[in-house]
Amino acid sequence: MPREKASASNAKDARITFSAVVYKVQTLADGGLRITLDLPETAIPQAAMLMECKREEIPLRFEAGVAETADIETVYGGRLK
Repeated sequence: MPREKASASNAKDARITFSAVVYKVQTLADGGLRITLDLPETAIPQAAMLMECKREEIPLRFEAGVAETADIETVYGGRLK
């Protein structure tokens, strides 16, 4: 049974929200950029949603802001618990 893709109206309001730390930024051979994030163990559902977006080839728009310190707990090296 074929899977139904999200409609534009549903996708427009969808949000995947989590706190993260930028682990690495790489420049690719073609001049593009690859950004690697560290997410806390509590963000497994959000990571699964991102994996599903990749699998379904759903383009995403990212917007970042500074998290309140109460929102994240950092451990040695800036990694999240």
